[in-house]
Amino acid sequence: MLRELFIKKFAVIDELRVFVHEGLNVLTGETGAGKSIVVDALGLILGQRGQTDFIKTGAKETTIEAIFDAEKSEMAEALGIDVSDGLIIRRVVSGTGKNRSFVNDSSVGIATLAELGATLVDIHSQHENQSLMSKTKQMRLLDSFGKIDNAVRQYSAALGAYRALLSERENLARNIEDRDKRIEILKFQIDEIDAADLDVKEADELSKERTVLANLTTLKELSETAYEVLHKRDGAMEDQSAVVVDALEKLVKIDESTHEILSMARETQSYVKELSVMLRRYKDNIDFVPERLDTIETRLETIRKMQRKYGETLEAVLQLRDSAAAELDELTGVIEKLDSIEDKITSAKTLLEAEADLISKQRASTARRLESEIAGTLKMLALPKARFEICLTQNRNEDGSMALLHDGADSVEFLFTANPGQPLKQLQKIASGGELSRVMLALKSAFAEYDDIPVLVFDEVDAGIGGETAQRVADKLKDLSTRRQVLCVTHLPQIASKADNHMKIHKHVTEESVSITVETLNGQDRLVELARMLSGSITEISLEHARQLLRKGGDG
Repeated sequence: MLRELFIKKFAVIDELRVFVHEGLNVLTGETGAGKSIVVDALGLILGQRGQTDFIKTGAKETTIEAIFDAEKSEMAEALGIDVSDGLIIRRVVSGTGKNRSFVNDSSVGIATLAELGATLVDIHSQHENQSLMSKTKQMRLLDSFGKIDNAVRQYSAALGAYRALLSERENLARNIEDRDKRIEILKFQIDEIDAADLDVKEADELSKERTVLANLTTLKELSETAYEVLHKRDGAMEDQSAVVVDALEKLVKIDESTHEILSMARETQSYVKELSVMLRRYKDNIDFVPERLDTIETRLETIRKMQRKYGETLEAVLQLRDSAAAELDELTGVIEKLDSIEDKITSAKTLLEAEADLISKQRASTARRLESEIAGTLKMLALPKARFEICLTQNRNEDGSMALLHDGADSVEFLFTANPGQPLKQLQKIASGGELSRVMLALKSAFAEYDDIPVLVFDEVDAGIGGETAQRVADKLKDLSTRRQVLCVTHLPQIASKADNHMKIHKHVTEESVSITVETLNGQDRLVELARMLSGSITEISLEHARQLLRKGGDG
C-alpha cells in the first residue's frame, strides 16, 4: 500500500508531500490546479520515462520519493533488498538528463524500477483508454485475466527455438548450393598443407642450420685457432697448465697451506685437456656439404610459400588446416544434418500448434467469462443495454495450416455497443469518451479480482459522464477500494463524496512564481469543496446538495 508521496522541484511543484490512506483516496481541485501532475510524478517512481521538462524552472534536478507498506515483495527480495520495515523508492532526474533510482537506498536501473513498479501500482488514465484500442493491449488484458501469461511466454520461447531451426535450415540449404565448389577448395588446401608436412619448430631449426652451413669456413678457422692455443702452439695452454701443476706440487711439499691452490690448478688442467678434446672433435667434424644447404633452402621456401598462402606463422597455417577440416566435415555431413533438422522442425511445429491450439481454447473460455463480468459491471455503470464481446480469430496460412504468431495463433478484438439494435463496433469507433471510460473501469474492476497489484490510480477516467452514471461510477470505485487501495483524480462530486481520504490541490500564482499545495479536507472544508464541484459556486443550495451527497456516501 502507498503511504506517502514526496515531490520536489517537479513541474510547478516546489515541494509537496501527499499522504495516502487505505480505501478510496480522491484528489480534487480547480481545472488546471495540477491534479494530474501528482500522477505524473508517481509515474516516474514506476519507471516511466524521465524528461528534463519535468524539472521546475531554475532547479538543477527533481526528486520523487514514494513510501510503501510492503511486508513482502518477491522482486525486492530477488534484488537482495529487505522490505520488512517498508519500501522506499526514490528517483532523481537531473537537468543533464541523468537518472538515478534507489530502492531502500540501493541503486537500481530504470528497467528494474519499472518491473518493480508494475507489481506495486497500476495507473489508468484517459491516455490509457486510447491504448485500450490496441489489439495487442487487448490480447495482453485477456491473457492476464485468464492467467494465460505463463503459457504464452512458454509458447513464445518455443517459437523462438523453432524459428532458429528454420534459420539454420535456410543456412544449410544455402551451403548445399555452393557446397561442391567449397568442398573442392577445402580438400585442395588440406592436401597441400598436409603434403608440406609442417612442424611449428622446423623453420627455426632449419634457419639455425642454414646459418651454420653458410659460415663453415669461418667456423673452421675459429675452432682451429682456439685448438692451437690450447694444444699445438708453442706455449700451449695444456703445456703451461702442466708447468703450473708441477711447480705447485713442489710448493705444497714445503708449505702444506698451498694444497687448495694445487687442487684448483689440477682442476684447471683437467678442464683445459677436456676443452682441447672437444674442440678437436668439433673442428674435425666440420664438413661442407653443398647439397644439404640446397635442401634447407628448398625446404624453407616451401614453408614460406605455405605462410604466404595460409598464414603469417606456421601455427596460423596449421590452424587454418584444422578449420578447413572441420568445415569439410560439416559440409560432407550437411545432408544428414539437414535431414535431422527437418525432423526437429516437424516435431517442434507439431508441439507449437498443439500449444497454440490449447492457448486458443483457454482464451475462448476466458473471453466468455470476461464478457459476462463486463456485462454485469456495465449494467451497474448505467449501460444496461450495452453489449461487450470479444472476437477471437485463429489465423491460418494460405495452405490452411495454423499461423504461428509471436503470442499464439489468435487475433483478438474487443467490440462494444451501448445501444440495443446497434451493431457491435471496435472500441476506437465509440464516439463517447464517457462510454469508453466506463468500459475501461469495467475491465479494471474485473481484473481487480484476479491480479495482486495493491494500488490502483485513476486519472480522470470519469471524464464525459455525470448524473446517475457518475453515481454508478462512484459506487464501483468505492467497491474497488474495499479490495485495493484506490487513488482517483476526479472532477465528479459523486466520487469525491465516497472518499475515505479527500485531498484538494491548490495552485498559488504570484507575479514571480507558481506553486502547488495539497490539503486534506474534513468537515466544513470538505463540504465547501463538494459544493464548489457541484455548482462552481458556494450557495446554500449547493451546500445542502453536498450534505446529501455525503450522507449518501456514508459520511453523515
